[in-house]
Amino acid sequence: MAASLHVHIDPFSGASGDMFLGALADAGIELAALQGPLASLGLPHWHLQRTELRDHRVGGTKVDVVLEDGHDRFHRHLGDITALIEQSTQLPEPVRHKACEVFTVLAQAEAEVHGTSIEEVHFHEVGATDAIIDIVGTVLGVHLLGPESITCGPLPLGSGFVECEHGTVPVPVPATALLLRGLPTVPATGEHPTGELVTPTGAALVRCLATEFGPAPAMDLEKVAYGLGSRDRGLIPNALRLLIGRREEQSGEVVEVITTTIDDLDPRLFGPLVEDLFAAGALDASLRPVFAKKGRPATEVVVLAPPQLSTIRALSELLFRETTTFGMRLRRERRVLLERRFRTVNCQFGEVVIKDGLLAGEVITSQPEFESCAVLARSLALPVRQVLDAAVRVAPLGAVQNAEDTSE
Repeated sequence: MAASLHVHIDPFSGASGDMFLGALADAGIELAALQGPLASLGLPHWHLQRTELRDHRVGGTKVDVVLEDGHDRFHRHLGDITALIEQSTQLPEPVRHKACEVFTVLAQAEAEVHGTSIEEVHFHEVGATDAIIDIVGTVLGVHLLGPESITCGPLPLGSGFVECEHGTVPVPVPATALLLRGLPTVPATGEHPTGELVTPTGAALVRCLATEFGPAPAMDLEKVAYGLGSRDRGLIPNALRLLIGRREEQSGEVVEVITTTIDDLDPRLFGPLVEDLFAAGALDASLRPVFAKKGRPATEVVVLAPPQLSTIRALSELLFRETTTFGMRLRRERRVLLERRFRTVNCQFGEVVIKDGLLAGEVITSQPEFESCAVLARSLALPVRQVLDAAVRVAPLGAVQNAEDTSE
């Protein structure tokens, strides 16, 4: 099996934007490769600086965003920042998309804290030039590094209080606490406050970059990189560690399976529920008749979702809101799929869409798309079964003759 590049984020001392930048630089990403594309954001009077500071225990790299006028007085809204990112001419599209996702996640947390909408959130620290460069630079650096998968270990909560634009707040600060929901965390240890270990920027980056959380997976370790932070933690190095290596690829793709059993929902609501689940990002959704506790007839809802936390959260909340369930089960599984291609063929009643399944480039199964047949049948006032049977008759022939012409 082929081995793919994997990055494991080890936030043993917390996570912040500058620590991410330092770790990526320590992993070999040149600052010049970041500086040029980041300049296209149009933010004036800044530059990246790699300092000679090293922690004598772990080594590492410190990277700072230096503001040449000494202070950035701009406080921005989400729309201001996403506009800067989207108009950038030198940032790759995946970087622009992911960077906007990070700021949107930050805005959602801030909006929840302050009881407002994400459009009205007024970014203070996170809206400053150095924070924007930290976030977009980290996303760009990860893109240049090119891992095929990213995992993250448990995040330390920290303790004590910090001063921010809104006054004195507990650690983790309210926005960070919300961003850490659903992620594995570890409590602060020791008798004395440890301060802020995971910043809102660090929490948002971890949430949007990592697709799995837990211990580092089995891999052939190739590189260890440390990004140094700005705080002195005394006995513990203030650093973010990246473990970079090759991970044996397993067959199939990872999916999240969400299941819940319901015995008291109006059956008429299941149809709209399945439609809403697909609209919210489900890869598949099915209903199974089962017997629940006390021998009650019930329906088990089974949802397959991509492993992104934002999609899992959206689907879970939808199930809570649109059904009577009090809880659900989540587990990771792998699924193996045929390559799928779609083509249009003519049957005796008109054009229908055929789905081909390919294995190693060979078409091994072909089936008409039901909705395509249903639309044609309705337009001709024919039974759907009649059109479906006609499509089935031409599907294999078309697969043999037109396999090379199939497309997404």
